[in-house]
Amino acid sequence: MLIPDESLSPALLAQAVPVLARGGVSLEGAAAPVGTTRRLVLFDGLLRAEHAALLARDIPALMLALRESSGMPSAWEAGVLGALLRGASLLPEGAEVTRHSLRRVAEIGVVAAAAAVAVGEAGGSRNAAALAADVVHELAANALLDAPAGEDGRARYAHRRTEVQEVAPEDACELAYATQGGRIWLEAVDRFGRLTPAPYVRALQGWGGKVRVDSAGGGAGLGLRRILEHSDLVAVRVVAGLQSRVVSVVDLGESRRRASRPKSLLFSQESR
Repeated sequence: MLIPDESLSPALLAQAVPVLARGGVSLEGAAAPVGTTRRLVLFDGLLRAEHAALLARDIPALMLALRESSGMPSAWEAGVLGALLRGASLLPEGAEVTRHSLRRVAEIGVVAAAAAVAVGEAGGSRNAAALAADVVHELAANALLDAPAGEDGRARYAHRRTEVQEVAPEDACELAYATQGGRIWLEAVDRFGRLTPAPYVRALQGWGGKVRVDSAGGGAGLGLRRILEHSDLVAVRVVAGLQSRVVSVVDLGESRRRASRPKSLLFSQESR
C-alpha cells in the first residue's frame, strides 16, 4: 500500500494523481500511522539535511521530485516509481540494455568506460559521460566489494578493498546500463540484499555541508554522496537476504551543477 504523506496538501495531490496514474502509481486514501506503510512525499526535489528523517523511518518514505515546470512529477520518474512498487524492471521499457557480470576489480573500469561511450553515442555531453563513468565505478564497487557476506553476516571484502582483485564466483555482481530520452540508466545488482537506508540517511544528514568521511561500510562513504550529486533519480529495491538493486539516472546534458538539481530518492525494502 502507498499512501500520501501527511505533509501533502489535497490540492497538490489532486493535480499529481493523473501523472502518477500514468506511471502505474495509485494512492490509497486511508490514513495510517507513520512507520506502518509506505508513504509518498512530493517535494521540490532539492535535497536537504532534514530529508534524512524521511529515509530513517521504519518504512522509508518514497521521495518524488516535482521536476516539471507545471510543478508536477515527470512522467519518467512516475514510471520508475510505478515499476518499483510493482516489482518490475527499473530500466526504461523498450530500451536496449547492456549487461556485464563482474568478478574482477579491473573490470569496473572497463564497464565504466563502456558506459561513457554509450553516453557519447546517445548524443550526451563529455561532462555527462564522465559523471556516468564515475557513478558506474561507485555502484559496481559497492555491489562487488561491500555487498558480499558469509553465512555469519560478516562482510567478505568490504574492509580490505585495497587488497582484493577478484571475488569468488558466487559473489559476482551485475552492472547494466541503457539510454533513453536524454538520460542514461545505470544499475548494479548484488545477490545478498544487505543494503539498508542507513548510508543514504548519513549522506543526507551532511547534505549541503562538507563531505564527512564515513567508513562504516568499509569504504569512505564519499562514493554514495557522488552518486546522489550526479543523479536526477536514485531508486533502490532490496529483497532482504536475496538481492539489492540500485539504479541511478544521469541526465546527458552539459549541466555541471548537478548537486543542486531536483532529485528523486526511492528506497524500497521487501522480504522474500
